[in-house]
Amino acid sequence: MAAEALADGSKVFTAVASGVVGASVRVATIAWGRNIRRSSSLTRADATKATAPPSPSKGACSPAGRYRMLAYLRRRKDVAVVGGLVAFFFLVVIPLVSGGGGATDGEGALRGSGWRWVTIVDAGSSGCRAHVFRWRTGRSGVVEVDPTHNNLKVKPGLSSFKDDPGAAGASLAPLLDFVRSEIPEGEWASSPIFLKATAGLRMTPAGPREQILESVRDALSASPLKFDDREAGALVIEGTDEGGFGWMSVNYLMGNLDGHAKHSDFVGVVEMGGASAQVTQIRDSAKPQPGGYSFDFKVGKQPFHLYTHSYLGYGLEQARETLSAHLVERARGGRVKDPCLNAGFEKEAAEPRIDVYDGPSAVDLRGVAGDHAECARAVEKSLFSRDDPCGFESCSFNGIFQPPNLPKGKLLAFENFHYTAQMLGVGQPDTSAADFKAAARDACAAEWTAFQASPYPKDGSEKFELNKLCFSATYLALFLEKGVGVDARAKIKVQQQVGDHGIDWSLGAAIKEATKIAHGH
Repeated sequence: MAAEALADGSKVFTAVASGVVGASVRVATIAWGRNIRRSSSLTRADATKATAPPSPSKGACSPAGRYRMLAYLRRRKDVAVVGGLVAFFFLVVIPLVSGGGGATDGEGALRGSGWRWVTIVDAGSSGCRAHVFRWRTGRSGVVEVDPTHNNLKVKPGLSSFKDDPGAAGASLAPLLDFVRSEIPEGEWASSPIFLKATAGLRMTPAGPREQILESVRDALSASPLKFDDREAGALVIEGTDEGGFGWMSVNYLMGNLDGHAKHSDFVGVVEMGGASAQVTQIRDSAKPQPGGYSFDFKVGKQPFHLYTHSYLGYGLEQARETLSAHLVERARGGRVKDPCLNAGFEKEAAEPRIDVYDGPSAVDLRGVAGDHAECARAVEKSLFSRDDPCGFESCSFNGIFQPPNLPKGKLLAFENFHYTAQMLGVGQPDTSAADFKAAARDACAAEWTAFQASPYPKDGSEKFELNKLCFSATYLALFLEKGVGVDARAKIKVQQQVGDHGIDWSLGAAIKEATKIAHGH
């Protein structure tokens, strides 16, 4: 709205002044408008505490710029007339169209002027991470969210409080302190916070899950931050939401949500979390699809319609747990032989379990990896052996609907795809299932002692994390091929950043929540 008013004001001023100062004033007026548009960008000088960006120091709208322009005009004829028009334009018109005289919303913030804040707490299976975003309403009412932001994670995840639900809220205290430090104190009461829990709580039994959420809601209500709706403010989101938010984040960072992108510009997204995996792609809105696979939203006036599905239990950590359970069942009470753990790796039943990749707990365990194919067969049998009939036009696996064009489209995979690729030294961003499979052959073939003396993990991670590489590389290759149906040699983008900004579904959630606030929903 401000930009449109500015354009109108510029036309009026130019028309009045054209007979007096000619093209010089028109050029200066246009330059001023460009300066305003640049100031609407999302670029920040650093990632420190979110504050309103400084006013431009150069250009025609700065004090120095105004002085230079007036001095130039004084050298022209009709100084009195032109000077009066210029003074009126800069002192009256500019403040009005730039928001200085604009109306305020119900929270007292000026529409279209300055930054506001929204916090998204991603309550995942391994911990809770608070993301503090700043946002504003840009031209044409489209919400702009600054992707550069600070965040903080605390462990453990909320699902770990199922035996002591009342303690869940207290675990968020460091996060709430962090959020307050990121937002100016005068803005706390008008800056909403949302906690969105994912697969970890989805898999928690209903009784403890609701008790955990109530404890969290009490903690958020007691904070000085804006928390109006207990049910909507802290909840377990659907897998379709998680997939949709992830897609929004990726395509927003690529500049595809600016209203000018073609259908072919949009990128499909595969997110590999700890407990679930999400596959999302833009769809043809004119073509109907089965219920339960959709995520719809608007950016400004432009609607978006997505296909999305969340594979609960197919996140990397949960998939490893499923394999472990399969191996224990197959062992029938004897020593468990794990084909996805390196030969020479042994653990007695009484030894503590380091993590889920450390094989089954409370069993005598021996790693027998060597041939990657043995690990692949075990993973496929435990996770991809169901042969549910496909009741749709096309399916992925287990009878799950998936558009037929998805495996052949442009895809970007992030989260555990990226982290595993880094540990293995797999080339990025152009990567394939075949690349993961080749890395799996090397990782599985290594004897455990020799593996520990090798350059792996190649991202500098701790050596104890070597236990995950044989399984992870094998599983990710199979998920792309057997799950999504991607050709083994087809290149996809595996990355955790777009430009300088990290990919995280919380950005998509912030865009959606800020849009609802901006439009009074």
